[in-house]
Amino acid sequence: MSTRTYEVRVQGAVSTEALVDALHHVEIAEHEFRTVLCGQFADQADLYEFLGALRSYGLEVVEIRRVPLTSAPASDDEVRQ
Repeated sequence: MSTRTYEVRVQGAVSTEALVDALHHVEIAEHEFRTVLCGQFADQADLYEFLGALRSYGLEVVEIRRVPLTSAPASDDEVRQ
């Protein structure tokens, strides 16, 4: 079974210092009104565990998107089109 890459968008800017330590396997990109977390997850259980960690930080998840294998993470401008 191969890993899949997901983008998880949360509302607002978050304290990346705290998240980098706790969520070390994801890339964090802050945008104007949202933060995008991009990471690879082995299966849905792994993804749900990650989402649970976000909830424990009090973050509001607004979107979860599976990234195609040949694509780079989308920017907020590409999502709004």
